[in-house]
Amino acid sequence: MRNLLTIAIIGTLWLCTSTLTQARTIQFEEEILPILQEKCWRCHSSRVKEPSAGLLLDTPEQLMQGNQYGPVITRMLPDESVLVERIEMKPDKRGVMPPTGQGDPCSPKQIALIREWIQQGAKTGDWQGYQKPKQAYQPKDQRTNSPLSVNQYGKNEENPGLELTSIPENSMRISHSLIRNKAQEIDQIIQQNRIEKGFEKPAKANDRIFLRRAYLGIVGRIPTLNESMEFLASTQRNKRMLLIDKLIASEGYVNHWFHFWADLLKVDSTAVDQVAAVYYADWVKKALASNMPYDQMVFELITATGMPYQNGATGWMASDQNMKPDHMANTVQAFLGIQIQCAQCHDHPFDQWNQFEFQSMVSYYGGVQYNVRGGNQLFVNRAREAGITDLTQKQDRFLRQIGGRYRLSIWEPNFNRWHTLPTDYQYADAKPRQQLAPAVMFGEQPHINGSPRAAFADWITAKENEFFADAIANRLWKQLMGVGLIEPIDEIKYHTEPSMPELLETLSDMIVTFNFNLKDILRVLYNTHTWQMETRTEDLPEDLYEYAYNGRPLQRMSGEQMWDSIVSLAIRDLDERKGHGSRYITDEFKQQLEDTYLMPIEQLVATYTDEYIDQYRKKNRDEQRDAYKVYMTDINGKRFKDWDGRPLREIKSYSYFNFNSWTHDHMTDPRWRGMERGLVRASELPSPAPGYHFVRQFGQSDRQSIGTGSQDPNVTQALALLNGPIYYALDAENSVLANQLNKLEKNEDRINALFRAILTRNPTLDDIEIASHVMESNYQKKSQRMILWALINTREFMYIQ
Repeated sequence: MRNLLTIAIIGTLWLCTSTLTQARTIQFEEEILPILQEKCWRCHSSRVKEPSAGLLLDTPEQLMQGNQYGPVITRMLPDESVLVERIEMKPDKRGVMPPTGQGDPCSPKQIALIREWIQQGAKTGDWQGYQKPKQAYQPKDQRTNSPLSVNQYGKNEENPGLELTSIPENSMRISHSLIRNKAQEIDQIIQQNRIEKGFEKPAKANDRIFLRRAYLGIVGRIPTLNESMEFLASTQRNKRMLLIDKLIASEGYVNHWFHFWADLLKVDSTAVDQVAAVYYADWVKKALASNMPYDQMVFELITATGMPYQNGATGWMASDQNMKPDHMANTVQAFLGIQIQCAQCHDHPFDQWNQFEFQSMVSYYGGVQYNVRGGNQLFVNRAREAGITDLTQKQDRFLRQIGGRYRLSIWEPNFNRWHTLPTDYQYADAKPRQQLAPAVMFGEQPHINGSPRAAFADWITAKENEFFADAIANRLWKQLMGVGLIEPIDEIKYHTEPSMPELLETLSDMIVTFNFNLKDILRVLYNTHTWQMETRTEDLPEDLYEYAYNGRPLQRMSGEQMWDSIVSLAIRDLDERKGHGSRYITDEFKQQLEDTYLMPIEQLVATYTDEYIDQYRKKNRDEQRDAYKVYMTDINGKRFKDWDGRPLREIKSYSYFNFNSWTHDHMTDPRWRGMERGLVRASELPSPAPGYHFVRQFGQSDRQSIGTGSQDPNVTQALALLNGPIYYALDAENSVLANQLNKLEKNEDRINALFRAILTRNPTLDDIEIASHVMESNYQKKSQRMILWALINTREFMYIQ
């Protein structure tokens, strides 16, 4: 019996030891291969014409064989392995791997992994040499963006736990109960992460802070007096969820979230023709308003064809006009979160992508042509081809002007015109100027049936393409929570580890399950405890991967949020006041473009005589002048005045826009008469706003590259708030705030109204004492302006708690 017990104990101990040893076994393809790719393959792979020291490390045989000087790996003896010796050298030593200036040295953790792998026998498992991982591919015509199928009980038949409501298609369709469940699932993952890092769960922010955060985060402005009073007075238990639904369903959501997408999609009127940029911006806004599924949005952007007024989505490709390699790099960065720009000129030094793969992908754009049916010369060339040589100078100039409205069209007349390698291509696997058939950088190759761009767009947006869902999940998380799960958000490498892998996987799965319905995804995120928790007062850790969501990061408003919040104090029904380019997107104007384009050139020249052109221009000037007269006077014809009783004047620094592109109702509508013409939402300004404008001073992106916005402070911001012209925008007697204050008789009530309107809170006793002294020392309107100026300059106003 004793011998049997001894044998049993020894057997158990052997089994436990074996299990523990197995659990510590280094996995070559998951742990070692990524290090070799990043640190060694730039100099030691078969793609390099002259591998350094003749050493190749990209197959198992070459890895163990070494070079003419002998093996670089000695199995089970890391201290005798040349590879370990070289990666442990100081960066300034000759022979260090990777060489100085060609990549960061191996980290202590990476060195320890390689040592342990060699100690365990340097096994490579089933690895046969590097091959790109394959992903299942499903063509777009076999998948659908349609709403989830619902049976008569409101349940999803494929997933019975998914409850749906009767909200219209392409809007918010997921029930409140499912929103809560998904939000709790996210919060539980984060709470587990907090526990592991030794932090407690932070409390929820109070209703006042939540209210202001919700308005700024969802519709991009502070709440009005009436909006804040209505919410704070409500006793409904689910009033937060109801407010989130209300705001996401509003036009304010479109006007605020437009900036997120305009930054990502480079809606830039300085790179794209101004008229074309208007149609591009309008397409983005309509996609948000209709809640176009994200995968459909991306598919349409990549495959768009036509003239800007016919299809605004052409603006995405037109933003990189005649620069197809740059456009491919921007497409992969925007929609997959991967930076492959380096592979445009050489193999990527820090990731697995190589130049041949990059240039092969560019072939998907090989047949695309720009501007073949538009431009300033369009009608002039048509006239010349028709033998019309007697155009007057006025006709010639006018035809060139209207021809410019057809610029930056995108066409794909040749589906088999492939891209070629650059003349300085230096690798052994192909020759310079060699034509390349289109091929994607990972996964199964999509079948091309017609347009190569459509096949490429199918591959990008496939639900099985994990990069696609991960990238948008990470971007949305960063936008709402302040810190991405992967940082930087668009430098995802193939083996990048998120700060919370389980959370990113959960978010990505939810996005796919919701069929890329952006509004439903945002509803879940806004309803999490994580988004609604109290703000932290200390700085974020230097290593953002250590952030445990133990308090919301304190963030300054963006330039757009600050502008829209200040303008909302002046303009009623702000979302309805349209601005830059609003005349171009009317059906009437588009029909004129269509008619003009299709009109025979002989008829066009006969119509646009010098007399017609003079009358046309006079009519436009008269309409503009008459509208301006209406704009500066009230319904009785009396000139509007500012708070000091002086005749109202325009703020010239905000009136340098070309108002010819604006519809006249921004001046003639009774709600906005007497209100500065440039006081529209930031989304209604040119994209981006002019460099001198308030929103640019506060860091608006130039939209020439992805993610160039800034939160950095500067001197011009302080000057804009201290003595900039924005305060005069609130002076008009027709402004919302002026009307509200004029109805109040007591100074105490006016003080309360100013604090509630600007800071969304009641004044403290100290606030009342200081403000009352200001009121008593100055005449009413001057004192109101002084308090207004002081409150807008507070950190409490500028920061989102």
